[in-house]
This record gives sequence, C-alpha cells and structure tokens, in this order.
Amino acid sequence: MDAHKRLLAILHIIYGTFHILIFTFISLLANTLLPFIMAEIEDNSDETMLLVKGIMLIIRSVMFVLFVIVPLPSIIGGIAQLNNKKWGLTTMMVSGCLSLFNIPIGTTLGVYTIWVYLENKKPKTE
Repeated sequence: MDAHKRLLAILHIIYGTFHILIFTFISLLANTLLPFIMAEIEDNSDETMLLVKGIMLIIRSVMFVLFVIVPLPSIIGGIAQLNNKKWGLTTMMVSGCLSLFNIPIGTTLGVYTIWVYLENKKPKTE
C-alpha cells in the first residue's frame, strides 16, 4: 500500500503543477488580449465599458479562486504524503474529490485517490 500512496502523492503533485501551468497560460493570454479588447470598446459608450470591466473582474476572481482551490491542496497534500505526514492523505482525498469533476484525468485521479484512501482506512485483519 505504501507504493500506492507514493504514486498517488507524485500524481497529485504533477496534477497540481499542470493546473498551475494552465492557469498561468490563460492569465497571460488574457493579459495580452485585454488591452486590444479595451481599445475596441473605448470607442463605444461608458455603459459598455463598465459592463466589460465588471465581467473581467468576475472572470479574474473566479480564476483566482480556481487557482487556489484546485491545485494548491493537491500539491501540498502530495508533498506532505511524500514526507510521511498523517494529514497528507486526507488533504489529497479532499483534492481528489474536487478533481472528480475534471473529466477524464481528474476523474481518474479522484477515483484512484478514493480507492487508496479507503484501502488505507480499512481495518487490517490477520
């Protein structure tokens, strides 16, 4: 079972890092395109400009929340599990459950996380 925990920790670290790279790429893309979009909208009314700024604020807020909720617990839990901390597996369980909605890779990781967690919590019979 220790091999599964180690593999799970490594997979969570890779999964979290992959998400950070994706969110960074999307943020850079948005910051590159935003000035061009704003330049086109400035020619229109002030109401349109306020609406676009509000929408962009909401999108950035959602992206920041996703950036904190999805990858960070996965990376922290993976590192903790590799360092044999008791709470590492529980943190990865929470992150694994959150990743179930990310089809297909997140779902696979979530199911594997639940399986490892339940096998670890199963009473040992001899």
